[in-house]
Amino acid sequence: MKTVEHLGYLQLDPTNVVARNQLLVLWSRLGRYKLADLDRVMWQDRALFEYITFIAPISDLPLHTLRMRETRRGEGPYAARITGWVERNAKLRRHILGRLRKEGPLPLGAFEDRSVHSWTSSGWTSDRNVSQMLAFLIRLGEVTIGGRASGRRQFTLAKSWFPAVKPLAPTVAARHATERALAATGIATFQELRRVYALGRFVTADALARLERDGVARRVEIEGLRGPRFVLSNARAPEPARTTLLSPFDNLIIDRQRTELLFGMRYRMEIYVPKHLRVRGFWAMPILHRDRLIGTVDPRVDRQRGVLEVVTFHLERDAPRDRSTRRAIEGAVDDLAAFAGAREVTWPRSARRSV
Repeated sequence: MKTVEHLGYLQLDPTNVVARNQLLVLWSRLGRYKLADLDRVMWQDRALFEYITFIAPISDLPLHTLRMRETRRGEGPYAARITGWVERNAKLRRHILGRLRKEGPLPLGAFEDRSVHSWTSSGWTSDRNVSQMLAFLIRLGEVTIGGRASGRRQFTLAKSWFPAVKPLAPTVAARHATERALAATGIATFQELRRVYALGRFVTADALARLERDGVARRVEIEGLRGPRFVLSNARAPEPARTTLLSPFDNLIIDRQRTELLFGMRYRMEIYVPKHLRVRGFWAMPILHRDRLIGTVDPRVDRQRGVLEVVTFHLERDAPRDRSTRRAIEGAVDDLAAFAGAREVTWPRSARRSV
C-alpha cells in the first residue's frame, strides 16, 4: 500500500511477456512478493482500486471523484463526446446498471449489445459498444472493477464498492496532486509534473507556486540542464537502490524525455518496432544499478518449459563492467525469473563478452 501511495498509481497493461506491468513495478521496488497479497489488498481490503487504465490507492478516491464529476459535466478532453454517446445509448446503460444492481459483479460477456448508436473510432474500439459503455461508466463513476476471474475483469456498481466520499475542491485537488506528484518523482520541472500519469491533470502552476511560498517545495538547479526544478523541502537523498530491472512502463522511466535528461540513457519501447529494426528488444527492461541506468535486459518467459530466456543484453558505453556488476545483474535476472515462476535462466552467447 505504501509503495502505491508513494508512486500515485500503477499503470495497467496487458502485455505478459514476463509478468504484467503492475506486478513488475512492485517487484522492482519490493523484490519477490506473494501475488495473493496484492489480490487481498485490492479485492478484500479494497485499499486499491482500478480506474481507467491504472491502479490507485483508495486514499486518492476524492481526487479521482473530482475527475468523474468533471466528466459527467462534460468538462475536459473528450468528455462531451463520452457523455453524449452514453445519453444516446440510454437503453444499453440501463441494461448494464440493471443487471449489476440485481446480480452483482459480472464479466464483459454477460451483457447484450443494446446500443442504438454504434461507437466509431479510427482504432480498435470501433463498434465495441458494450466494452466502451463500461469504460465510459467507469469514467463517469457509475461502474468500477470489483474483482478479476482468470484475469477477466468483473464489473460492479461503484456506489456498492467505494466508500462514500466527496470530491476535492479544485484548488485543494491541485495542491494535493502537485505535492503528490513531486513526492513521486523526487525532482521535476513543472512540465514533468504535468506529465505524471493519474496525477498530472490536476497539477497547476499556481499550486506549485503556493507550495514554494509555504516552504513545502523549493527550487533547485541541476548543472548542465536548463530551467529550475522542484523538490520537496523535507526530501532526503535516497539510499542507493539494489540492482533491479524496470518494466518499460515503470513510473521512473515512463517519461522518456526526463529519463534521458536525468540518467543519460535514451530508451524507447520497441514492442511495435519490426523485429529486424529493434535495438534493445521487444520487452527490454532497463537495468537500475544503484542510482544509474546502465543498460537493458530483454527477457522472455517460456512458461511451458519454465525458462526465462534473455533474448538480448545491452550495456551502455559508460556502464561498469566488473565482476561485481555482472553478478548484480545476474542476481536481478534470477530474482525476476523466480518471481515469474521460471526455474531456469538462459543467456545469449554474446552476453559473455558484454561484461
